[in-house]
Amino acid sequence: MDKVKFWSRKYEGNIDRLVAICYRYVGERQTAEDLAHEAFLKAIERADTYRATGPFDAWLTRITVNRCVSYLRTRPETVPLEEELTADLPDNEEEFVERPNFTKEELLDTIQQLSERQRIVFNLHAIDRVSHQQIADLMDISVTNSKQLFLRARLRLQQLLAAKTREKESRKKGLFMIILLFLKKHASAHQLERLYRSELSQLRMPPAHRLSESEIRSAVAASPASAGIAVATHKTAALIAAAATVAGGVCVWQMVRNTPKDNTIPPGIETQHFTSPQPEKAKPTPISDTTVAKNVSVPVETRHATSPHQTLEASAPVVITREIPVTRTVVLHDTITVTDTIFLMQTHD
Repeated sequence: MDKVKFWSRKYEGNIDRLVAICYRYVGERQTAEDLAHEAFLKAIERADTYRATGPFDAWLTRITVNRCVSYLRTRPETVPLEEELTADLPDNEEEFVERPNFTKEELLDTIQQLSERQRIVFNLHAIDRVSHQQIADLMDISVTNSKQLFLRARLRLQQLLAAKTREKESRKKGLFMIILLFLKKHASAHQLERLYRSELSQLRMPPAHRLSESEIRSAVAASPASAGIAVATHKTAALIAAAATVAGGVCVWQMVRNTPKDNTIPPGIETQHFTSPQPEKAKPTPISDTTVAKNVSVPVETRHATSPHQTLEASAPVVITREIPVTRTVVLHDTITVTDTIFLMQTHD
């Protein structure tokens, strides 16, 4: 993946979020879009400052926030800082229903009703999680002034949310209104910050006009070489390849899972079981007196020649053996009869 493809992909994935960030600070949609595009082009111009030690999106967000603060600082101040800090604070914190019944549009509207410095400090500290020391360095004020501005912004937001809650309650009738009144309680600082952070930190606003690929290509061509961007480019390409590999593996697994096995019989076909025929047992052969006994050791007669001129026959002597069955019957205690058969061996030459 070359640098142009890398930056084009990052632009499409982040520009909606950058526009929303700028809108939280300036409160004007067209100005927010212009600042978001300027911040993105500034990031390409300062590509050599990215060291790949943290997430790329966080680095891009920091550049966008700095661009918004720089823009707001160049505008003429409507209220001096000393006068804003010495204004009276409300004695008691307002109440609002502790439940997420406020829309993103309502929360954005309450932020835009803050003074410019309060809006900057609250966005930086509560939503973008910037420390008061960093805010002081960024806005060229003291840490104490940053904390005071944040406190005033928080109290003002509580007043605005409480007013919206009372407006909603006035539209309710009967028992439901009584239940809402019991749900009211004092809102702590952490609860208020979590409410705005959870609803607005990932807010996205698509711009009406987007940068063209030729504008991104021109900015990339003029940008300096960056080792961090090269590392991020390789990481992005590796993540894309890994995602494609995982997706391909899942597809193959699904195909293998859905493929029927060879021994699977389709439904609707009857199965028949065949049994191989068993060999029939051989019937015993009755023994008669003419049957030749086998495996019986019998003596063999040997004949010797009586003269030198007499030759012995080459063939072995013929021996005939037969079995003679003899049956015996024995009677035991006049009730049990035992019959026994024995065989007598008779041999003939």
